[in-house]
Amino acid sequence: MSMRIVGFLFFSTLTVCLIWILNSSSTASWLASSISKKEMFLPPIGKLISPSSGFWKNAESEKGPNLTRYLRNKNLQGPVLVSYDDRMVPHIFAENSSDAFFAQGYVTASLRLWQMEFQTHAISGRLAEFLGTKSDLREILLEKDRKTRLEGLPRAAEKSVELWKKDKEHYALLESYAAGVNAYINSLSYSELPLEYKILDYRPEQWSTLKTALLLKAMADDLTSRDEDFEMTYAYQKFGKAKFQELYPDYFQEQLPIIMDTSAYHFTPIAVSDSVMLPFSAFQKPKSIAPVVDSIEKNDGLGSNNWAVAGKKTASGNPMLCNDPHLGMNLPSIWFELQIVTPHFNVYGASLPGAPGIISGFNENVAWGVTNVSHDVRDWYAIKWADDSKKEYIFDGKAMPTKFILDTIWVRGKKEPVVDTLLYTHFGPVAKRVDGQDYVLHWLANDPSNEPLTFFALMQAKNYQDYRKAIQHFSCPAQNLVFACKDGDIALTTQGKLPLRRPNQGKFIADGSLSFDQWSGFIPQEQIPHEHNPSKGFVASANQHSVSPDYPYETYGYFEEYRGRFLNTKLAAMANIETKDMKALQRNNFSLKAQDFLPLMLKYINRGALSKEELELLSIFKEWNFEYTNDLVVPTIFEDWFYNFKISIYDEIVDARNAGVNVRFPEDWFLLGVIKRDTSNFIVDKASTPEKESLVDILIESFKQTYKTVPRNDKNEILKWGDMKATQIMHLARIKPFSRFNVPVDGTKDALNAVSNRYDFKASREKGKAIYKDGSSSGPSWCMVVELGNNVNGYAIYPGGQSGNPGSYYYDNMIADWAAGKYYNLLIMKDLNDGGDRVLFKQSMKK
Repeated sequence: MSMRIVGFLFFSTLTVCLIWILNSSSTASWLASSISKKEMFLPPIGKLISPSSGFWKNAESEKGPNLTRYLRNKNLQGPVLVSYDDRMVPHIFAENSSDAFFAQGYVTASLRLWQMEFQTHAISGRLAEFLGTKSDLREILLEKDRKTRLEGLPRAAEKSVELWKKDKEHYALLESYAAGVNAYINSLSYSELPLEYKILDYRPEQWSTLKTALLLKAMADDLTSRDEDFEMTYAYQKFGKAKFQELYPDYFQEQLPIIMDTSAYHFTPIAVSDSVMLPFSAFQKPKSIAPVVDSIEKNDGLGSNNWAVAGKKTASGNPMLCNDPHLGMNLPSIWFELQIVTPHFNVYGASLPGAPGIISGFNENVAWGVTNVSHDVRDWYAIKWADDSKKEYIFDGKAMPTKFILDTIWVRGKKEPVVDTLLYTHFGPVAKRVDGQDYVLHWLANDPSNEPLTFFALMQAKNYQDYRKAIQHFSCPAQNLVFACKDGDIALTTQGKLPLRRPNQGKFIADGSLSFDQWSGFIPQEQIPHEHNPSKGFVASANQHSVSPDYPYETYGYFEEYRGRFLNTKLAAMANIETKDMKALQRNNFSLKAQDFLPLMLKYINRGALSKEELELLSIFKEWNFEYTNDLVVPTIFEDWFYNFKISIYDEIVDARNAGVNVRFPEDWFLLGVIKRDTSNFIVDKASTPEKESLVDILIESFKQTYKTVPRNDKNEILKWGDMKATQIMHLARIKPFSRFNVPVDGTKDALNAVSNRYDFKASREKGKAIYKDGSSSGPSWCMVVELGNNVNGYAIYPGGQSGNPGSYYYDNMIADWAAGKYYNLLIMKDLNDGGDRVLFKQSMKK
């Protein structure tokens, strides 16, 4: 029995004789109220602790789950065999695609059902319906559900399904996947339910293609929901045009973009107005609101790396492809690993539980991987109502009808639902109200899209032409889709629907009454930035700028500043590459940010102004190689100093945020430009003091502050980087005994091994002790290295396990190896007889 279950189910020692008394939710609630004055949720304890059907039935040994070894289902057209290997990876063998995807749905649900459904409940705004187990939690979840529904993604998923139905052949495959999930759901008795259903006391619904659409919209939400239109508008109002342009430039001159070959830009672009867009003129600062609670740190831990190298750079002469998406790391894990073999394709890789196909993977001919493009595809518009009834809004001088939608939200524990009225314009939902003004959200994720077609086609791709044809279906979230083929081709495309914009468009709150302020369309597919077999011998992306300023279209977004430069530089210098070199590069802990800033900070600081103790602290930087490994204290000191330095430099912004005006902080690369080229910039001087401070003054002040604020343990020792980073992987429902804390993994978000830092600088200063941000860390959620050739060699790992059952050995069995930087040699089966002693058991499915 897993200690995670025992730890959570403290009441498991209750005697079996209580079962019949406690076998109802109402009795359990009565018991809870008797135990504590605080409201507390308890499931029906009798069922939960029953030896025959309760939580004990969810315990597993290392031999694996008690999965059905034989399935007969009317939806199958022929026999299917599934071999499970020593890491519980299913290898599906089917005679046709329909049966293959049925089997994928079935085996994924058998190991990840609760996760699949929970994620769709979250993105459809139904968390309060299932998880609202006590009053304070109901209110929190109801507020979250309302925001989700206001912004439109639940209805966007419905529109995607309508689009999918137009392609009957591929829609049938989506339906086959859903049928496979339901075959598993329909086979379950209470005793076989995943543990979370028992603890939270509800049962799974039937799966549908809509739920798959919701899952894909959840990924779009995760990767495109960032916008700073309000923060940038506040900044423009505070600083004025000239200073705003100085603080928020569009491009970093040291940057190495994804597409470096400017010959790729030689085409005739679509004409777009070159008039510079300014903020909506009637936009007002907030009248009276609380201070902005978040700190200077941006939520930019989500990213990814991918690259492909041509055979001329490898020792074997074979091309290689690598991918490691950086996402919030959860348990159960984001990814589900599997292989699918049919007469038409043999594909292996990472899938999303709830969606058919492989997202990052390879077949016998090609490999592909994804990183986020990070273009801004989410804009806010101030709407002008015709009158107070809001039945019509003004657009280009004409009254347009508003669409009213009654939206029903069920809340657990309440007899009557909450009914909201959603307002829709022709360009988006009315999703925000600030000081009496309504704002419409125009978000590309709210448009119907057909991403499954891309992955259905990539799974069967044989060459570059197949790749280019497959990716054109991919709309949102835009992805840097990297490609390699065993014939030697490599390529990368910043694929997605990328808006045609005027200069500055997308940065500010815009006027929703003018079509001139709307997007002009989208960049044509053939003009989307891409590279094919570049002379440098590699293609690579790490969320940096897609293109240089020579590209003829505006590409506003939220781009990475360090990993892309480091990756391009390293790949350019490498030769005779082996797979071990690619693994080491993926898990590289070097921070270009630290290399950029620290020598300059040390250059300008006046050591004569520091005390003996402060000089001793400063001396720790000597001979640091800018590596972020767990056992070092020097990254802790640098990060604290860097934070204090930014707080001191940006005092105008800190003061505005403390007054409740959420002004955006400039990018770090702007600050690097100040230190390297513009030390007299106006931002260096502190506006709150009568003196004129220099860069030297700011660095002295901030380092003296660091001597006081650098995080320490109870023994007054500076925290090692691993302790400051405090990596944790949380259960999706934040059930602590089902989570993993203080995972000993190296890295930092600015290194290729981009594991985020949970230390909360602002809160720690306010509380006088180390405070950490709640929730999961982000980091490399799937690390894959593939060498193509006559035989494919694949290596991968991810932070979790194949099973979603907290009582299973396979729930988190890969975390320790992932943290240590290890990879698994993938079992790539060619036929039913492959695998040998790596096959644990087989599952048979028939019509």
